[in-house]
Amino acid sequence: MTLARLTLACALCLPVRALAGAGVAGADVLKIPVEARGWGLGNAYAAIADDVGAMTCNPAGLALSGEPEVRLTYLRMLEGTSFESILGAYPLGRWGSAGVMLVWRQIPTIDNGAAANSLLGPVDAWDVVRGGFISARFSHLLPSVRFASPFSVGIGVKSISQHLGGFTAGSTAVDVGLRATYDLFRIALVIQNMGGGYAFPGTVAQESDALPQTLREAIAFVPYEDSSASLVLAVENSSYLGVSTEQQADNGVLTAHESLDIFSFGAEYWRLKKMGVRLGYTSPYGDAARTYTGARGLSVGVSFRVFTPRVAYQLDIGYRPFALGSDHQDAGTVSLGFRF
Repeated sequence: MTLARLTLACALCLPVRALAGAGVAGADVLKIPVEARGWGLGNAYAAIADDVGAMTCNPAGLALSGEPEVRLTYLRMLEGTSFESILGAYPLGRWGSAGVMLVWRQIPTIDNGAAANSLLGPVDAWDVVRGGFISARFSHLLPSVRFASPFSVGIGVKSISQHLGGFTAGSTAVDVGLRATYDLFRIALVIQNMGGGYAFPGTVAQESDALPQTLREAIAFVPYEDSSASLVLAVENSSYLGVSTEQQADNGVLTAHESLDIFSFGAEYWRLKKMGVRLGYTSPYGDAARTYTGARGLSVGVSFRVFTPRVAYQLDIGYRPFALGSDHQDAGTVSLGFRF
């Protein structure tokens, strides 16, 4: 049994991989932000995130958290694929905040037993992402700096482990983010998933997949914000940076490139800091947009906060319809946060 046969079986039986755009970059678990607040915003989140959820889109926003926080998220997607995540953040005083991330993706068992000419039995597939992050305001990076700076910077290191049947592959990625916070504007610039590729070992050949290195450029506008209500409007562009894959074949090396850009718009309204509503829109474009059409469309979200003397609870719900070919399915996510 070779890895090539196993990969072919999974490609035929796992339609959720179509969400990876052109299907060229590997580690598609890194392309799905598991965070309900950002999900409701259509993922126009990098310039807005100012809490533990910033680790999913812009680690610089973690510096604005200011309180210990834990967030649990469950995301249900196509064909029963599920994501679970645990995010935790802890403030470091004037130096910013540190955070940890754990993401688990479980794919239903692929049963090829009834397939014609099948060489495989049931195949298990699952992925794990572990990460550590640190973020600080720019004015605190050097002891001699004494001015108030609107900038914050953040960096994170992630370990990705993918399991397919009896095969395991892993890699390490780095995220770097910058955020500028002004009275009316929030500006973000982020590079995610920088690092080498990964390869599943095989008895005949090795398949090398690049990580989906992503550039995020975002800006948010805050028309008004006070103790009773706030409104923020955000736009974001996400681009894959020269993603390529080289596969060893019997007759040489095959090279492919993935080109995909995603434009997102989001609006978030909070009332008395206790209830929030969101609306988002996502539109892929570029050479690979036609393979990502299932992600185009509206998303909605809602949040509820309950304050107690010791803990503030926050429930976030995000919903976005997905279409995979003629198979229309919905995708929803829910997050439960605890701020101490």
